[in-house]
Amino acid sequence: MSVSVQLSMEALCPDCINYSSTQISALMSAVPSIVSLSILPFGNASPNPQTGGWDCQHGVNECIGNMYLACAQSHFPDMDADNIPQWFPFYECMEASTYNKGRYGPYNTTAAIACAEGLFWDVISDCAGPYPELGSSDDGNPLMQSIADSTPEHTYVPWVVVNGDTVPDDGNGYPSGDLTEIVCKAYEGEELPDACASAGS
Repeated sequence: MSVSVQLSMEALCPDCINYSSTQISALMSAVPSIVSLSILPFGNASPNPQTGGWDCQHGVNECIGNMYLACAQSHFPDMDADNIPQWFPFYECMEASTYNKGRYGPYNTTAAIACAEGLFWDVISDCAGPYPELGSSDDGNPLMQSIADSTPEHTYVPWVVVNGDTVPDDGNGYPSGDLTEIVCKAYEGEELPDACASAGS
């Protein structure tokens, strides 16, 4: 039985970028075979009734990044032989890219297009629509609304839930502990991956 890991995050949140690039990447590198990972790129966004879109904590460009991540996850859900979702390299690349951190000015799609290698950028772009901050494609608004509805109550992001239990706060508004170790301890299958031994299980 896989361990469910749910991450509520925002595309341009510095703490989310750090957590994604360290804890999430390390987890999926070490023990993907026992993980069922879902990313909820919404965080502290809220509906904007004037535009029909969203207001995001770190501005319009974050809404666009959130939508691209949501579209990739929605349209490329298949798993590879190592149990890594097809969308995961796109998410990992986007979070690591310096091009994806600009909060102001026109959104730079350089990173998104490059990160979509191995997927189909046109599919992601069409899903997001011409104004991704509004979710203006046929499935853009329902898709982001479903993510909004699935986002748990939280006091900060990144907000991590493992098998239904929230990872405790470290006292500074950040998930405490080593995520790989937490997942290894939560796993109830008969055979632990070898990497769990080095994670302290």
